[in-house]
Amino acid sequence: MKKLDAFIGDGPHHPSSLRAFLAALPERQALTVDRDGAEDFVATALVLEMERQGRDEVVAFTGGDVPVVTNIFGSRERICAIAGAHDQPSFSDRWMGALAAGIRPEVVAGDAPVQEVVIRGDAIDAGKLPISQHFRDDAGRYIGSGVLICKDPDTGVRNLSYQRLQLKGPALFGASLHSRGHIWEHLQRSKARGRNLPVAVVIGVHPAINLAASAKVAMEVDELDIACGLIGQPIPLARCLTIDVEVPAYAEYVIEGEILCDEEADEGPYGEYTGYSTYRSTRNLFRVSAITHRRAPVFHDIIPGYSQEHLLLARAPREAIHFARLREAVPQVTALTYPKSGTHFHAYVTIAKTAEGQARQALMALFGLDPYVKLAIAIDPEIDATNDQDVLWALATRFQADTDMFMVPNVLCNRLDPSSRQGMAAKMGLDATTPADWDGQRTALPDTARQLAALILKDAPAHE
Repeated sequence: MKKLDAFIGDGPHHPSSLRAFLAALPERQALTVDRDGAEDFVATALVLEMERQGRDEVVAFTGGDVPVVTNIFGSRERICAIAGAHDQPSFSDRWMGALAAGIRPEVVAGDAPVQEVVIRGDAIDAGKLPISQHFRDDAGRYIGSGVLICKDPDTGVRNLSYQRLQLKGPALFGASLHSRGHIWEHLQRSKARGRNLPVAVVIGVHPAINLAASAKVAMEVDELDIACGLIGQPIPLARCLTIDVEVPAYAEYVIEGEILCDEEADEGPYGEYTGYSTYRSTRNLFRVSAITHRRAPVFHDIIPGYSQEHLLLARAPREAIHFARLREAVPQVTALTYPKSGTHFHAYVTIAKTAEGQARQALMALFGLDPYVKLAIAIDPEIDATNDQDVLWALATRFQADTDMFMVPNVLCNRLDPSSRQGMAAKMGLDATTPADWDGQRTALPDTARQLAALILKDAPAHE
């Protein structure tokens, strides 16, 4: 193993850059692999095997022409640290503080590091980027880590998002705007005017920018403002060379171009967060007008599909925002957790209730806040929400279906749910909290006995 800063060069490590994050990463959180990160399937297989073994290091592939880093978001603790927090409640506080901080990015004059190398015209060949195929049934090589930056056609407010991009040619990608989010709305209004939508695909930024890009916020909010709040200072922006969009000046790569308003093509399948390969696509096309990058760039990849990294990146801002709103409605809520086992469709609501009915109120409020969630379980603070087995134990011993369950049929849901019906699903709430007249006592051991057991096992390693 070698420190990650050994391959990120001597260039400027601005606080808003990926390089600053990598240079500060503790060595115990990094795994360096001497292989080409552009090899098909290898990064995916390695990170998923690490996950199976309970490992969550950032992985750096250094054997190719361009270093590739991945699994940055494979750890809840690391995501909290990116935001300057130490646990989920403090992460939520930091997130909401960043929303209110009012720190804005600043467009800087002069040469930007991300434009040290400029490729235009016939020289454009996106196939030279270290893009890999992640799963066997993917339609080809995909960029899933690119932060797409565009502007509202009416207000000019920037929007950051993730959309899968399938490499189709030297200057062409297939795109699916499957979330039907703000970028989809921007494209519809551009289409009505007969115009393409200018978009910059940014790869390799400080992880706070990646987190901000995964947030679901109001259309008038620029997600770069959130990133500035998380980092604690304005992020320098550079103007793109061929489109009217601003991008982080210390990014590693920027792919400039347009989403076409009058052309479509098949795209997919692709391995999505549900663990299924899906053909569902908006069939859009993204045409490249320029590629810019740093002289010795680092490529950032995000493992897609049902991976811890993919799910944690998407859910961390959702947990933070919905937790803050739940606390406003039901102050007794102490945590909100989206377990990996439920992809984005299950949630555990921890509540220190002071009256009957509060747990159901919290579950109903969550259903109204988050269209993704279709199963939510309320649990007591003593239950470990990060341990599915503990939650299931609470469900087995503190829940009765005839009194502690309710269901809401035919509610809007995420269309990637393979069990949904025309974009609708049912929502079910389960109250696994103890009732007010509860007389059960969970078995417990003295701390001294548990410490002694740990010492005994420490001196008696398990057999191979």
